[in-house]
Amino acid sequence: MSNKIYFSDKRTSKSLSYYLVKALSNAAYFLAPKFAKQQTQKLLLTPILSKKLKSTQTDFEQQKLATQYGDLNLYRIGQGPKVILTHGWAGGGAQFFTLMEKIAEAGYEAIAFDHLAHGNSGGKFANLPLFIKGLKTVLNHEGKGNLACIVSHSMGTVSALNQDKSIKHLLIAPTFGFYQSFEQRILSTGLKSRLFHNLLSDIEVEHDLTFKSLLPEPHLSQTQQQIQIVHDEGDKFAPFDLTAEQVSQFEHVNLTATQGLGHGRVINSEQTWQAFLSLMKAA
Repeated sequence: MSNKIYFSDKRTSKSLSYYLVKALSNAAYFLAPKFAKQQTQKLLLTPILSKKLKSTQTDFEQQKLATQYGDLNLYRIGQGPKVILTHGWAGGGAQFFTLMEKIAEAGYEAIAFDHLAHGNSGGKFANLPLFIKGLKTVLNHEGKGNLACIVSHSMGTVSALNQDKSIKHLLIAPTFGFYQSFEQRILSTGLKSRLFHNLLSDIEVEHDLTFKSLLPEPHLSQTQQQIQIVHDEGDKFAPFDLTAEQVSQFEHVNLTATQGLGHGRVINSEQTWQAFLSLMKAA
């Protein structure tokens, strides 16, 4: 259900479902608060992987990496300096398989993984702090001494920018303006605002952080290495103009704009491949 909320591009007037959700969430909040909390978690923190990703087969090497929240499923191919690939909400490591083959052929080891509660990984719920912790676990496991770069997509770009600031990045369809868009999309369903903000507060307490400290914009400015961004001008889910605005402020960030590739197909595009090669050539 969360996929329909986060990836909805509707900008129309409020529908009947909005008023129904509003009435039900208000009633549940006052009459059955524990139930309301559980349903809000289920609604917002459980991604649904597409049937296409679920059915994707691969002969890449796979392994399980244990975390306190569940096992992460890793996919790897190739030998050489390591390239870590991290997907976005409701995505999976399988989204990168085509790109990973090219990376391996170019002399690198490509390592992707399914985030918690995604794909073949364990875990009951997913959220941004778990995305960040999951990626950090993979980085620590693989070691940073032979790390070439991180390739990230969508919400995965936020988790990537929250890592060590000495890492090179290829950001695909980054989600700048993340928090505002996140809040707007959720509240547009009619969900009671208090339920949403209480859930965020619970996550902040559990992980000992604030969501505002995770916003990608300040982390972009703090990153010391070269950053390549590939973003489609017609992306319906991650606004291109917010990316262009960020890029204009920094000399170490380069933007490749695409057309007609949307939010997902851009991952394995020729433009993304060329951006990767340019990043690897950068000093």
